[in-house]
Amino acid sequence: MERDRETGTAGSPIRDRYTVDDILSPRSVAVVGASEDLTKFGGRILKSLVQHGFGGAIFPINRARQSLLGIQCYSSIAAVPAPPDVAVVAVPPDAVIDTIAALAAVHTGAVIVITAGFSDAGPAGARRESQMLAAARTAGMRIIGPNCLGLISPANNLVLCASPALFVPQLPQGALGLVSQSGAVMATIFDRAMARGVGFSHCFSIGNQADMELCDFVDFLIADPRTRVICTYLEGVKHPDRFLQTAQSAYRAGKPWLIVKAGRTASGAAAAFSHTASLAGSYEAFAAACRECGVLIMDDPDAMILLAAALSHDPRRSLGAVSVVTTSGGSGALTVDRLSDAGVPLVEFTDATTDALRDLYPPNLAGANPVDMGAALGGLATGVETQTMDAVMRDGRTGLVLAPITTAPDITKICENLVAGAQRATAAGYSTPYIVIMQPGRAGDQAREVLRAARSLYSDSLDEAIRALAAWQRLSRLRLLPEALKPAVLPARPAVEALDGAVDEAAAKRLLSSYGIPVNPGEVARDADDAERIAAGLRGPFVLKIVSPEIVHKSDVGGVVLGLQTAEDVRDAAADMTRTIERRVPGATITGYFVQEMRAGKLELFIGARRDPQFGAIILVGAGGILVELIRDVAVARAPLDTATAHLLLDELAIARLLHGYRGAALDAGAVADAVSRTSWLVHDLGDRFEELDINPVLVGDPHESVVAVDARLRLSSPGAGETRTMRSSL
Repeated sequence: MERDRETGTAGSPIRDRYTVDDILSPRSVAVVGASEDLTKFGGRILKSLVQHGFGGAIFPINRARQSLLGIQCYSSIAAVPAPPDVAVVAVPPDAVIDTIAALAAVHTGAVIVITAGFSDAGPAGARRESQMLAAARTAGMRIIGPNCLGLISPANNLVLCASPALFVPQLPQGALGLVSQSGAVMATIFDRAMARGVGFSHCFSIGNQADMELCDFVDFLIADPRTRVICTYLEGVKHPDRFLQTAQSAYRAGKPWLIVKAGRTASGAAAAFSHTASLAGSYEAFAAACRECGVLIMDDPDAMILLAAALSHDPRRSLGAVSVVTTSGGSGALTVDRLSDAGVPLVEFTDATTDALRDLYPPNLAGANPVDMGAALGGLATGVETQTMDAVMRDGRTGLVLAPITTAPDITKICENLVAGAQRATAAGYSTPYIVIMQPGRAGDQAREVLRAARSLYSDSLDEAIRALAAWQRLSRLRLLPEALKPAVLPARPAVEALDGAVDEAAAKRLLSSYGIPVNPGEVARDADDAERIAAGLRGPFVLKIVSPEIVHKSDVGGVVLGLQTAEDVRDAAADMTRTIERRVPGATITGYFVQEMRAGKLELFIGARRDPQFGAIILVGAGGILVELIRDVAVARAPLDTATAHLLLDELAIARLLHGYRGAALDAGAVADAVSRTSWLVHDLGDRFEELDINPVLVGDPHESVVAVDARLRLSSPGAGETRTMRSSL
């Protein structure tokens, strides 16, 4: 395609900023560091480029050779006869900046930098990456990488990748798009998928994302008619706001976006950062952002590709119920157990399906799901597989057929018959997806060839298939969340001008109360006598808590006393507490005693919030009191959220059944959802000053008793500090 030129600010002609589409359709490619040595990146890149039929001009750059693979070499970039549209750079780190400058000087459109040792290698490498980027931007040249493995585009017959997995006669084409921060993971996924006959439209390894980043490639895949499903291996998001916009675009375009995210744990996050200098951020915040934008998170690349391949055959986001056809009753029982564990329902066959199976199976098995083909009246490998598969796929209740195949005398014939039955149903207009589970080892290799030739989906692992189906179930439930509208009854902004750092419980509760979140009445006393006075004006029984900036976990040091019956009891408890604190926390500053009315409830919840450096304030709700850390039953969402979304959040909890009346009357779930929503608006309105909020416990009672927050901790940054933090995170 012809690409116009424009004049840069310095008066030199530069190319228009290249898009991903431009990079995938180059008229010429330069390989800097080209070689015939397949142990070198430049050797493997050149071989793959030639082997897979690139039709444009190839410019190998190698000053020591006249030709490579029969192609004329050039001693330098300046010696190339025409500006290359795309260049691939595989030279040592110290030579990259000069190479980029030379490519910019001849107006190269885009560069793929394979070389590592930039922001992935510490501060010195990060400075080198900045210099490289500055050199490219003088000419508007785009960069993929550095620290990547290149790209693979079977749809365009273009391979600019250094993986030896590509040394094959032909690359299978398919409807899956893949973007991976790790080049090795991209190549491994491609290789394993290719072994099963699963093809891709385009695959991109993006490395450090110095210039072109994740969303550049996903946006391309959303618009690409040859791509139906988008797969990603991700370590860190570079531009969170753009990520959210791209995710919503993928959902609206009807293209499922599946992500395997590294950095779920602290160790994984550290490993991700050392690999590509990507800030993993809070996994919980990332997961919440994905959920509200319709993106599916998975934890296994193989299961991701299996699900993506199934979705590419059937673009429906909803899985529905599953029919199981198997060669073994034992395998069928194991499969059904695993499906039940994953929450995937089984089909109850229609009468028509039962009638179709009645002549094939004993009376007690006709219409049973799973269908044990090994118990068929005529035996296996007699065509019963064809008739069974045809009948089950025609059942209107079947969302997917799962076919676990065990070792048998004629596995190849069994698989041929299964495929024939699927093809018969498809030809009749019943395009129900199916996945074969090939459980034999080497005994099933020829049968696998049959499945690959028929482009039938199969897996060698029941676990992998169950992971894929469980993820499909989650995908079925994903929806774009509407924008939360702030209730008019809430304040325009919270009054926190005088607050800074760790905010004491009394001040935190005043903020909660200003947003309509119920709290138990109380007041801070100066001393024991003042505590008695305050208690006399409240309704007993009472709770007494120490107020000290040095004491966070008050109950651990004797700083909380419950069940005080009279004002005199409160006075005596305050005096005793003073002596206890002086003994257990010598030197602690006691600023007062918080006297509160004691409340009771039937369930303790926790409502909290944190500021994520990438996705802003997130809300957490779960089992409260001592159960917070014991069972870790927590659901997470981004703030703010309305009460309807808060109800969805509560329904994710294991203790949700207690709210809805498990073995007793229902509790006030509506009041809890209201408190969660109001809390989300409070932390949202605090803006960049918000750091952390814990409300624990929140006591929940019957509908007429509502909820009450009986303890709260809040941390704010200093005025202006949030603005500095935002500026630094954008650098």
